[in-house]
Amino acid sequence: MESRLSKIYHQEWILVAFLLGFCSILYFINLDQWDLWGPDEPRYAEVSREMVMGGDWILMHYNGEVYADKPPLFFWAIALSSYLWRGFTAFSVRFPSAFFGTLTVLLTFILGKNLFSIQTGFFSGLILATSLEFAILSTRASIDATLTFFITTSILCFIQWFQWRKEKNKLIERLIRYGFYMGMAFATLTKGPVGFILPLLVGLIYLSTRKDWSGIKELKLLPGMLFCTAIVLCWYLPAVIKGGEKYLHETLFIHTIDRFAKGIAHVQPIYYYFLKFPMNYLPWIVFLPFAIAYGISNKNRNQRKEFFLIFLWFIVVFTFFSLSKGKRPIYILPLYPAASLMIGKFLDDSISVSMIQDESKWFLFPFFGLGGLAFLSGGALPWAISNLFPSYWPYAIPVAFLLMGGSIALFFVIRMKRYTLAFFIIIGIFAGGFFYTFRIVFPIANSFKSARFISQRVISEIQHGEKIATYRFESGPFNFYTQIVPILELVEEKELFHFLNSTERVFCLIRLNDLEMIKMKNKFPIVTLAIQNQETRNSIVLISNRSSSIESLQEEK
Repeated sequence: MESRLSKIYHQEWILVAFLLGFCSILYFINLDQWDLWGPDEPRYAEVSREMVMGGDWILMHYNGEVYADKPPLFFWAIALSSYLWRGFTAFSVRFPSAFFGTLTVLLTFILGKNLFSIQTGFFSGLILATSLEFAILSTRASIDATLTFFITTSILCFIQWFQWRKEKNKLIERLIRYGFYMGMAFATLTKGPVGFILPLLVGLIYLSTRKDWSGIKELKLLPGMLFCTAIVLCWYLPAVIKGGEKYLHETLFIHTIDRFAKGIAHVQPIYYYFLKFPMNYLPWIVFLPFAIAYGISNKNRNQRKEFFLIFLWFIVVFTFFSLSKGKRPIYILPLYPAASLMIGKFLDDSISVSMIQDESKWFLFPFFGLGGLAFLSGGALPWAISNLFPSYWPYAIPVAFLLMGGSIALFFVIRMKRYTLAFFIIIGIFAGGFFYTFRIVFPIANSFKSARFISQRVISEIQHGEKIATYRFESGPFNFYTQIVPILELVEEKELFHFLNSTERVFCLIRLNDLEMIKMKNKFPIVTLAIQNQETRNSIVLISNRSSSIESLQEEK
């Protein structure tokens, strides 16, 4: 098989077509199998919907208020997708993430091919496509998948410029150099200053460690950053003019400096990503320590400089977000291409003839480790599901068979020294499990997670001009599925009591456990109109302070 694949590796168009087809099956096919789930997906969809409905493409709005949390590029992409696919649907809202995720896989292939070999690029692209967090965010309405594409584009341009800057064709060198800054600009328009900070740090630190001071000078930072800033200001300047001093303060300080230095949300300790990243980078995290050890060893001395650049990319992103007070696992997605390239290099060299003849065979340890982990996970999965969700344990059986059967096949082909086939078995195990989960499991969970069902009841109950609120959770999913703007967001009990004491009929969406607590404290009737799902205490309940014209499910006095 290795000899047949070695012939295919020289047909670049076949490898690109394979990656495109693989991502199409893994990402695009299932995008509309379940509704948009909170908190992020419906919020981003609602921002885009209000942008289109209001006609303001400069100043974003959410729930009728100015939305200063994120720049507009991702919302523009959703709006364009909704135009192409004729409406704001789960598919059209998620399409940009799947599109940019697929393009990032292709960029990773190009990086691996240019830095190491075409085989490394191909392996790296498949590794990235099947890393857990990257695959999930490429099938959700995720800003971070789009950000990762533009950051990867910027770093690719830097690498190409570094390799070609001595060439005589100054026009190409200049275009690639400004591609580096353009990638920064679009990344900044996607998620703010982090879009230019990360690529710039990678480039400057790499040149500094090489003591390449002429390279820093040739990078032309001043005109380059002015070019980057000019692109960003094409949106930001009109937005500040329209939004005023408050918008400037929120975008420049609250959602950038304060979020990084003070952690206005998601505050976590500095070691947070050491705990979260290994789980989110399954199944390939098992290979990463071996890939790093190999990359800095003498076995890789011929390409150590190229490996160091990729390793630096990984370290810069990991360190930057570790130093930030606010942390979420999705924030470090821009390091996933770098991690995949390191592992792709390691696996490509490991499967080569020279490494196979190495008597120690130490490169097989992660294969066996991953196979053992898959076998144990497959055996434990039905038991775990039967304890957590007793009525749904049969759905765990196919995944259990896939994990256990795949691990047995993995051990078998390794013993036969079919290492390339072993790699593709790992790809197949992940792809099969991922596809099954998104095709079968998520649609089943949709009744628990989606706000669409109770939103339909809201639409049938509420009359024009009547008010509706949410209590202790954001309104985004209900804005999107009811198309009601604004929806009041209540936080304090006194706000809720005042709202329900209104002389007019009002409605409120509240969690079931919160409802049971306030029923013991209030002195007025509460009419329960609908319950999202009665099996969980976090179910959303629609209540009112007046009887409905439609018969209520339950009336509490």
